[in-house]
Amino acid sequence: MFRVIILLLFTNLFFSLHLTGNISKYINMKYAFLSKSMVVVLFLLTLAEAVRWYRSDKSKQADPRHCQCDSEHHHEHPKKKEPKSKKVKNFIAYTFVLIPALTGVLLPVATLDSKLVDAKGFQFPTLEDGNDQYGMHQVLNPDMSPFLGKDAFLDLVSKESKSYKPKDHITLTDQDYLVGLEVIYNYSGEFVGKKITMNGFSYNGPKLNGNQLFLLRFGIIHCVADSGAFGMMIQFPNDIKIPNDQWYQVTGTLDTVYYAPMKTRIPVLKVSSYKTISKPKDPYVYRNSLN
Repeated sequence: MFRVIILLLFTNLFFSLHLTGNISKYINMKYAFLSKSMVVVLFLLTLAEAVRWYRSDKSKQADPRHCQCDSEHHHEHPKKKEPKSKKVKNFIAYTFVLIPALTGVLLPVATLDSKLVDAKGFQFPTLEDGNDQYGMHQVLNPDMSPFLGKDAFLDLVSKESKSYKPKDHITLTDQDYLVGLEVIYNYSGEFVGKKITMNGFSYNGPKLNGNQLFLLRFGIIHCVADSGAFGMMIQFPNDIKIPNDQWYQVTGTLDTVYYAPMKTRIPVLKVSSYKTISKPKDPYVYRNSLN
């Protein structure tokens, strides 16, 4: 019976995530068909387990050993008691399985923000340890090379750059935010002097001047486990105080600057105009194509 309940709860969890749209907070939606398939599979497993449990219960009731004998030989066969240690193990096992099934539905979905940037650390991990590519988290520059290989990634960015290089004014939309940043970071010298418009939340990174901050968005490559805080440094004409996690649309002229904490030159957007905007319904951006 407990197995039926657990399977039912997990079926409800995945179904609820799709029904509310919160599944997009965990995975890139181009993989949504996998989680939808999981709902169907879990539902079928629930039915199968329910039928198995029902038949098992019926067979126990029909077993002569569970029936009363005649009055002359009336007696009850003693039931075998499970060892206490096994009961404890089962309780612990069911508890650990039930926790995600319940919390996934009952607790609100938290949106990633600047607190996670601080928690993970704001640096290029590849500069600190180039050997652990698959365990790294990414900051500012979306880098698909750990997933594709260096040569394949450079070929991909070269193809993607062809639609951006002719433009004098580039607007990074939700659909091409990560692709556009990849191109700009890999060909930053060729985009110096061009206008860029982008949206994101503010983040006051380490060792910035009074007129500088970062404009970021969390991007998901495959799932939330490989998410990163992607964006650019932005620089205002004068010193400005903006708290973290304020959403802005910014337009400016691209340049590059040496950023000491990252030990490299990075793009910087010299702001010509900006305005506050509402937090998007879906604050994340996704890597929607590898073509």
